[in-house]
Amino acid sequence: MAQNLAELCTVLIENHIGELSAQLFATLAEHGRLTVHTLAEHAKIPLRRVRTGLADLMEEQLALHFAAEEDAPTYYSVNWRNAYNLARHTNIVDLVNDRHGELAGQMVGNILQLGHARTGDLAEAYDLMPASKRDSGVDAAADHMPENGLGNGIAKASSAKASHDMSTFEFHSTLRALLRSGVLVKVGMRAYMPPSDLQEQIEETVISDQFPDRKVTGPKKQHDFKVAINALKRKWREDDAYSDLHDAGSRGAIKRPGDHFKSENKRAKVNGGHANGLLNEGEQSTSKLSDDLVVRVDFSRCTMAMRSRRLEQHAKRFLGGVTAAVYGALLQTLEGKVRAVHDELAADMSDDDESSLPAATAAEVAEILDPAIELGASIKGLATDKTLTNGTGKKGKKPHDDFGDFGIKRELSDSEDEPTTNGYSGYRDRANRLSSIEAHLALLEEHTKRYCKRVRAHGSSEWRVDFPALTATLVEAEVDTTIQARYGKLALRVARMLRERGKLEEKQVASCAMMRIKDIRAILTELQFHGILEAQELPKDNGRQPSRTLYLWFCDTFRVQHLFLQQTYKAMARTLQRIPVERERYRTVIEKAERTDVKGREQEKLEQPEKQALREWREVEERLLSQVDRMDEMVALLRDFSGRDTSLTT
Repeated sequence: MAQNLAELCTVLIENHIGELSAQLFATLAEHGRLTVHTLAEHAKIPLRRVRTGLADLMEEQLALHFAAEEDAPTYYSVNWRNAYNLARHTNIVDLVNDRHGELAGQMVGNILQLGHARTGDLAEAYDLMPASKRDSGVDAAADHMPENGLGNGIAKASSAKASHDMSTFEFHSTLRALLRSGVLVKVGMRAYMPPSDLQEQIEETVISDQFPDRKVTGPKKQHDFKVAINALKRKWREDDAYSDLHDAGSRGAIKRPGDHFKSENKRAKVNGGHANGLLNEGEQSTSKLSDDLVVRVDFSRCTMAMRSRRLEQHAKRFLGGVTAAVYGALLQTLEGKVRAVHDELAADMSDDDESSLPAATAAEVAEILDPAIELGASIKGLATDKTLTNGTGKKGKKPHDDFGDFGIKRELSDSEDEPTTNGYSGYRDRANRLSSIEAHLALLEEHTKRYCKRVRAHGSSEWRVDFPALTATLVEAEVDTTIQARYGKLALRVARMLRERGKLEEKQVASCAMMRIKDIRAILTELQFHGILEAQELPKDNGRQPSRTLYLWFCDTFRVQHLFLQQTYKAMARTLQRIPVERERYRTVIEKAERTDVKGREQEKLEQPEKQALREWREVEERLLSQVDRMDEMVALLRDFSGRDTSLTT
């Protein structure tokens, strides 16, 4: 494990859990997988405290364990991806807030604090069910916590429902929506196994079942062996996936509180008690989830959402907000058709890389796109008077609005009182909106960045996004921005030239850059000192004299990317370590503000100098944490968006 990453993860765990767990994590990161007795010996910690610290790490899924047999010793190892993801909690909650609302973001934030949680424990924490008899690890009542405190990472019901009074229907419908979208996933026993041990278990299972002679040599057997392994992986993944049918706690439904539309009541009488003849989940009722269902946040799905947001922001710089919104809807549609940023099982089923990319139609994009966006405002020639946000014949009006011009109040019928679907109700409005979406997608395709491309197959028009190429473009732009900010425009010019033209001699670099050799030599030396450039020596004779040697300069993009990544890890660790130092300067006023008799009443209990000092501390803390979030976005771009960085896989 890289030293800078291990240091960063240790600091994150110390801030999140405590010093004991951080010391155990650092020992495992340094020595590799260990048994509990060996870990206690290396860490110089009593065995009893080691077991307590390991329990905390495993509860947060920061440590993995594996035992070959029941009587065999259990080996523990670090889960460095989940440890680093402690720095990504704020960005994940912001993403969930934007897509699913504040209630979903609050629930995801609570689950992130716990690592994983039972559905029954979450409901108990929100005062939605009687106290559970089992020891769940979640303090739901106010017996042990102050009014605004946290019980094991989950806010007490009074504080959790401060902004919104959550009902049982909202709890289960929100949790089910998060499970369907992939933000939350089920937790099974395989989630605590190291990937290498899980791979060995799969291979041993396949050999025992399909290869009794235990011989997998030869091209044909190797191919059959690989196919059988991938098939077993898919089966296990489907078994561990969430299912609406098997993960429901009961067959009953939780009714939505409040009055419904009159049209729904009218249709319910005709269709056997249900609108449209079906139980419209999400509008009228939802089935209760099992109390024993254990869920956690799927960080790979959140990484895809972060990549989509970054690509949407990149497209907005060149094509405007409306086209970027269409592009964001396309990216969100494609997210639902893949499981991870780089799915090896999906890539194995296709012969080429292009066919493995997901595709979406304009109709699917329209299902996600905000109907309030006026698509004809940014492209000349589109019929803006027919591209409507409310699905009617006039922009910004409903059919009954014309009667208001004559002072006549029209009584609404049941059909007009019904909400429209996706912003349109008629076939013509739907066709106009789809054609507008196609126009924006064509604009994205014609751009030099090739944000998307059209795929024609079986007479239908679909759109794909070449994520590897776009990710490489974003990484290249980020590297160029960093080089320019650190070393200036001339250094960026030389680095880009070497990256595009390959290895060049010093005189060739000066000639291409139209600069003096003396100036170029200074730039090349500086960039080589900082690891941006490298020089390859080509001696002209066996003497290897410097005067008889050619030096070819080149820029290795992958090496520079890895260098910036390690520097970002180090900067994040230093920034997080700076927070306690700054906190010590304001320790007196912070301790007074955190007292139970003062908390929530700072304006009354604190003096004016104390209020000013507390305000300064909060500004300093906010700036430092914001800087950590920005650096995390850079780490996500350099390491996670491609999905192919397996150098530190556990």
